[in-house]
Amino acid sequence: MIADELRADPSFAERLRTVLQPLSPLPAHHHSHGFTTGPPPPVLPPRPTASTPPAALDPAEVRKVWLLGLPQFLLAYLVLSLTSRLIGTGMAFQVVVLLVSAGLAAYGGWRAFLLLRQARTAPLIAATVLDVLVLIRLVLWLVGG
Repeated sequence: MIADELRADPSFAERLRTVLQPLSPLPAHHHSHGFTTGPPPPVLPPRPTASTPPAALDPAEVRKVWLLGLPQFLLAYLVLSLTSRLIGTGMAFQVVVLLVSAGLAAYGGWRAFLLLRQARTAPLIAATVLDVLVLIRLVLWLVGG
């Protein structure tokens, strides 16, 4: 059927011939229909299926997500507790610590969401939830809640 189409439409045959010509300088083989073919195309890796195990995450990356959540919360809570009676300089210090902690927790959440696109493991999901909750609490502290 393809041979009939190629004989019926020479311009189509020429376009197909140019597309199918190999890009490498390996020796070509001639077939009876005038097409030049090269080596077979490279074998692609199989597509992941439901039975394919998820890609392994670097444990250091998951640890970073944990460390950008819980320590930020503890630091902010400690600073707020120690400086709660101070007025003026202590208030400014609280705001700076809360802003820095919220920024680091937000970065941890962003990293977690990027890693969740690769694989969903229980420690990563727990670290993501923790980062999001810490970020919410830090923002509430910043707005006075």
